[in-house]
Amino acid sequence: MNLPRITIAGPYSGVGKTSISVGLMGALKKRGLKVQAFKIGPDYIDPSHHSIMLNRPSRNLDAWMVHPDGILEIFQRATQDVDIAVIEGVMGLFDGFDESNENGSTAHIAKLLKSPVILVINVHGMAKSVAPIALGYEKYDRNVRLSGFILNEVGSEKHIDWCKKAISSVTKLPVLGALPRNKDIKMQERHLGLIPQREKAHPKPFLDVLTNFIEENVDVSKIIDIARSAEGLPKSGNIVYPKHSYKKNLIVGVALDESFNFYYQDNLDILRSYGADIRFFNTIKDKEIPSDVSGLYIGGGFPEMLPERLGSNKSMLKSVKKVAEDEMPIYAECGGLMYLTDSITDFENRSHRMVGLLNSRTVMTRGLTLNYTLAEVIADNPLSKVNDLLKGHEFHYSKILDIPRDVRFAYRMRIGTGIDGKHDAWLEHKALASYMHMHFAYQPKLVKNFLSACKDYSHS
Repeated sequence: MNLPRITIAGPYSGVGKTSISVGLMGALKKRGLKVQAFKIGPDYIDPSHHSIMLNRPSRNLDAWMVHPDGILEIFQRATQDVDIAVIEGVMGLFDGFDESNENGSTAHIAKLLKSPVILVINVHGMAKSVAPIALGYEKYDRNVRLSGFILNEVGSEKHIDWCKKAISSVTKLPVLGALPRNKDIKMQERHLGLIPQREKAHPKPFLDVLTNFIEENVDVSKIIDIARSAEGLPKSGNIVYPKHSYKKNLIVGVALDESFNFYYQDNLDILRSYGADIRFFNTIKDKEIPSDVSGLYIGGGFPEMLPERLGSNKSMLKSVKKVAEDEMPIYAECGGLMYLTDSITDFENRSHRMVGLLNSRTVMTRGLTLNYTLAEVIADNPLSKVNDLLKGHEFHYSKILDIPRDVRFAYRMRIGTGIDGKHDAWLEHKALASYMHMHFAYQPKLVKNFLSACKDYSHS
């Protein structure tokens, strides 16, 4: 496989990788190319912006949660019908799981996919000092194919000239673009980062402006040439997806709305490939869950942003609680966990009623919990069995309080915080609710187990 591909990286977070990646996708699309987007790392929000620009789902590539062979399979499966792939990095180029190795880093994925890398450098407040940054990143790991730089936040033509001369004095790698400071292309943020595109944070006119901004200030043609120079990849196997998709044999309800939209696209596709017919429902607008579902998947998101609307939809709350008490399998991650508790107390200290399946309170905090996670399964549940090891991540600004002493937890945390600092995955009836997010490509048997539990429920 020799698909043209390019990775957009940075020395650290906040240099403009997402804006540049999305704008580049728009510029490539404008040239008539069919583009597939990817995001490295555990991120739901940036891919939502990729997807709206391309009208095509973006995919996550995470080397902590997914085996390298699975990464290759996801990449090749998603790019069978495209002309070029744009891969947005995470944090700094070499930042990964910890300081001891590259696992989970942008560099790791770039080497795995043999992708050329473009480094975005925010040069605000510097000129000649950009030279050691460029030189250091070029020489630090020769196995990373660094192919050029894009300068962000330049102040003037003179500033651009100084930075280019500084870089050319230490490396022959080209400067492929220089972006002037422009408040009109700043993407909207809040406590978990950018605002998801499902909330219409950046309408089409903004995306058009962003595309034109990149076209005017970046050598897109040169980037295409670099992407086309990528080495070939070996053909992947089938460790994530079955060779032939299963026949649809049951319906799974998936909450999808302004409050719940943190789903890896591959998680949904893996569910479908193993026989699930997915039926989306809206926890804010629909009166109840779909009547013909045999299981529920309630992902993460921002229930804390519209808690009064969630809480006022009493018929939906009652519907979810009823099927849970009837032993329907439910898998809830992070926001889904919060939704299943008695209430959510928002950032203004106002309490809002929720489903009430889990006898506890969710309280929003100002402290961020952010970790990759490793959990040992200590109780059989609809997804996993005792002694299974599960990898994932957690990312939230909330705590679960007033937890009953007799609560049943399914996970003991080896890495990560979970619900109480030591455990995660509250098990109530056949509902499994955790702070930990998982990528099903890590262990497709999780999907098989869940769908098996759903099938048992449908036959009961």
